[in-house]
This record gives sequence, structure tokens and C-alpha cells, in this order.
Amino acid sequence: MGGSYREAWASVTGNRNLRLAQLSSLSAWTGEFLFLSAVTVYAFDQDGAAGVGLVGFLRVLPATVALPWLGALADRVSRRLLLVVACALRAVTAAGAAVAADQPAAVYTLLTLSTVCHAAYRPVLAALFPTLCTTPDELTGVNAVRAILDGAAALVGPLAAAVLLAAYDPAVAFAAVALLAGAAGVLAAGLRYESPRPAAGDGPTGRLGVVADVVEGVRELRRRPRALEVIVLGGAQCLVRGALTVLAVVVAVEVTDLGRPGVGILWAAFGVGGFAAAMASIGAAGSARLGTLFGAGVALWGAPVVLVGLLTGSPVAVGAFVVIGAANALVDVTGFTLLQRLVPDRTLARVLALTEAVFSLTVALGSLAVPFVLSTLGATWTLVVTGGILPVAVLARWAGLRAIDADIGVRKDRIVLLRRVGMFRLLPVPAIESLAQRLGRRDVPALTDVFAKGDPGDAFYVIESGRVAVLDDAREIRRMGPGEAFGEIALLRSVPRTATVRAVEDTALATLSGPDFLAAVTGSSAPSSAAEAVVSDYLTHDEQRHADPSRPDPDGAPGPH
Repeated sequence: MGGSYREAWASVTGNRNLRLAQLSSLSAWTGEFLFLSAVTVYAFDQDGAAGVGLVGFLRVLPATVALPWLGALADRVSRRLLLVVACALRAVTAAGAAVAADQPAAVYTLLTLSTVCHAAYRPVLAALFPTLCTTPDELTGVNAVRAILDGAAALVGPLAAAVLLAAYDPAVAFAAVALLAGAAGVLAAGLRYESPRPAAGDGPTGRLGVVADVVEGVRELRRRPRALEVIVLGGAQCLVRGALTVLAVVVAVEVTDLGRPGVGILWAAFGVGGFAAAMASIGAAGSARLGTLFGAGVALWGAPVVLVGLLTGSPVAVGAFVVIGAANALVDVTGFTLLQRLVPDRTLARVLALTEAVFSLTVALGSLAVPFVLSTLGATWTLVVTGGILPVAVLARWAGLRAIDADIGVRKDRIVLLRRVGMFRLLPVPAIESLAQRLGRRDVPALTDVFAKGDPGDAFYVIESGRVAVLDDAREIRRMGPGEAFGEIALLRSVPRTATVRAVEDTALATLSGPDFLAAVTGSSAPSSAAEAVVSDYLTHDEQRHADPSRPDPDGAPGPH
């Protein structure tokens, strides 16, 4: 576990792009939590409880409606540019609210626009993270670090709001939000990366209209039932989360003797559990069981709620909220990682934005529905029924979660194999995931040709097990074993096979079609340069060998293909 902590933090601090992205996220979310505190105080000062309710509505509905369109836009333009623009607009609107603090209508309008601007931030950044990572394990670790930093933002933001509101007024707090948003945008502007090229079969690549892009995001989910499984269970968890915002007050005031101050104690316990679990979830970075871990987190969200209903008592309630907070962090880390790995990069931003919209609506629905349930069932049974939804839902979908694990396990083995090939070593996560999904298999009996010199080049091969001999006019040039690859020259140079490759023992080969191979190695500069170096090196040795047939092939020369 200690190694996982060190590796996860090293992946962030040692990778310039990830460092900038995480710092940008910390600044943006610190500003969001500061904003939430300041705007509710402002609304209460202006219009009492009705103003707070209005702000709650303005924070949820417009942003939820805008999210699908913002996600479609993020799959159409540079995600870095969209982050910068979103932060800049948030800074401008928050600063405008600070200037117009004595005009409530103008402030409410500007704060609504500010919320819409910020709504795009998390799904766009989450869609960008896979491109900044080179391994799925690194991606999981980065999501865990992001959850830890979100927890820090959830602590620092309200504390900063408390200090500013005590010493000044909400206008100063709005100005601080503007500064934090501006800092987040500057940090995002420093990102430098190459967007992966869509691989063949990833879906339509034409430039559709924005409405068609949103529809395509919905269709993508129909094509990705594993991702839909995650969203459905995540939506159920958000439904219960919305209910818990109301039930926390009921638990503190009616079910236990914590009283009104107990609401803060319960949510503080939630935060403690979340922070601890986010730290622990770094250890899940290398796990192939993200699906069942996600399901366990969802079930653990509900089970403690049931327990609070059955065993009334302050210690039970506080302990239950610690567990719920831990479950929330586990769901957050594993859920985002699963969607980032199960959905192609070209539609990832719009799918994540649609997911955020669904989650926001289910949270609102849960908070609206629970008062009616309370009036019908009473506090105890409302807690039992509400909490019981999630373990039952996970049990019903357990086979699907196990299927996700099986899928990811196969991909993990394939990715490990592909990473042994030098030209694939630096591919970002979306590209290597796409290749792993497209990898075929071919079993070649001993003394059988994989292909012969002069054959058309139609595939690239990586040896899983066994050995092959590379032959040039019946002369054995070299032998190759597990983890070595061949077949790239005919594909990159559009020429027939330059040598014969024959299995010297029963051999298992992972196969990649020519178009998929070319899309992977020419889609970004690092693999393209590596592939060209391999080809040039081989062709040099080939010329030397033909000029002097008695010349031995140097050890480690690339295999002719």
C-alpha cells in the first residue's frame, strides 16, 4: 500500500501536466466551496430562507440543463481551451457579482451564470485526465489524489468563507472566488499534450451539429452497457444522497440527541470518512476489480443509513456517517475511473457531462421526495427503506459488475503486453485502451509460417508465448520471444513483407489490424518517432546484411517485417 501512495503522488508531482491539472482543480473547487457558503449567506441576508431556496434552485437547474451541451462542446473543441474559458467566465461573473452586490437581481443573474460556467469544469477535466496519463493504474491513482484534494478544498473553501464573511461582507468573498477561478484558468492554460486520434470503429467522426453531438452521447451509452451500468448505480446512490441532505437533519434532531448542532457533526464525520477513504483508494490503483469495488461503495452508502434507522443513538449515527463518507470517496474514485476507461475518448466529455446532469437531477429528486416519504412512513422506516435501496440495487446488478471486472482484467493483461512494445510505451490511456480492445489472437503451430516474404502486410503481431524465427531467403536472421513484436515495416512503408516469420514452437500471437496499428503509431509524435526509429534501424541492418551476407546480425537488432 505504501508503494501505491508513493507512486500515485509521484505520478502527480513528477508529471508537469498532472501537477498543473490537479492544482487547477484544487483552486477551482476551493472557490466553489467558498462560493457556496458566500452565496447562501448573501441570499439569506437579502431574502431570508426564501432567498436560500431560490439560490439552491438557480444552482441546480440551469447548470443541469447546460451540462449536456457543454459536454458536446468539449468533444468538439480543445478541452484545455474550454477549461480556460470556463474559468475566465467564472472569474468575470463572480467579480461582477462583487461589484453589483447592492443589486440582488443582478447578483442572482451573475451567480447563476457563474454556476453554469463552473458546471463544465469537472466533466471536462475528468475527460482530459486519461490523455494526461500513460497507464490505467496511474489514472486510478490520479483520481484518488483528485478526491483527496477535493476534500481539502471542501475544508479550506468554507473556512475561507467564514473568515471573509466575519471580517468583511459577501462581496469580498465573491471577489475571492473570482481570483481563485482566474488562478485555475491560468494553471489549465499551461497544459501541454497531444489529443489522441480516434481509432477506427470508435464511432462517427464527422462534424455533427451540437444537438446531434448530444444525441450521439446518449447513443454512446447504449453502445456501452458496462458504462451505463455504472451510471445507473451512481444515479441510485445520488438519489439516496439527495435524501440524506434532509435525513441528516432528521437524524440529528429527531432520531438522536445530537440536536441542531449535530447536523454539522454528522457532515464533519462524513468528511473525515471521505478523506480517509480517498487516501486508502490510492491502493486500488492496480486493482482489476474496480467494478466490484464500485458496487461495494454504493452498497456501503446505503447500509449505514439502514443501521441508523434500526439502532438509534448518537455514536451509531456519527459512525454511520464516517462509513458513508468513506463509501462516497470509493464510489467517486472508482466510478470516474470506470467511465474514463469504458467510454472512448472522442465522446468521453459529453458522456461525463450527461452523467453529471443525471446525478444532479437525482440528488434534487431525492431531496424533494423524502419529505413525502417521511410523512407516510415516519423517520425509522424512511431511513430503512431509503438506505435499503442501494444494497438491493447492487445485488441486482452484481453480475454486471463482475462482468466489468472480467472485461478490465482482460484489458489489463493486454495492456501489459502492449506496453512491452517500445513504440506503444508512451501512448496515453485512451489510445492504449482502444488498442487493447481491438487486439485479436492467433495461434500458430510449430514450423508454420506466420507470413512469407512478399506477402501483403495486413497486421501487426506481438508474441504472447512461444518463439518465432525471422528468415530472409531461408537464412535465419534472428529469433524472437514473448513481448517482442513484428510486422510494422510493411504497414508503415506500404510495402510487401520483407522477410518470412516462422513459428519454431507452438506460438500465441496478439494481432492488431493494419489500420488500428497505423492510427495508434501515427496519432501522436512519441509512438510515431519510436516506430520510425525501429524501421530505420532495421532497414540499415538489412542493407548491411545484403551488402555482406557473411556479416552476423548484431544482438538485439530489430526483427524484419
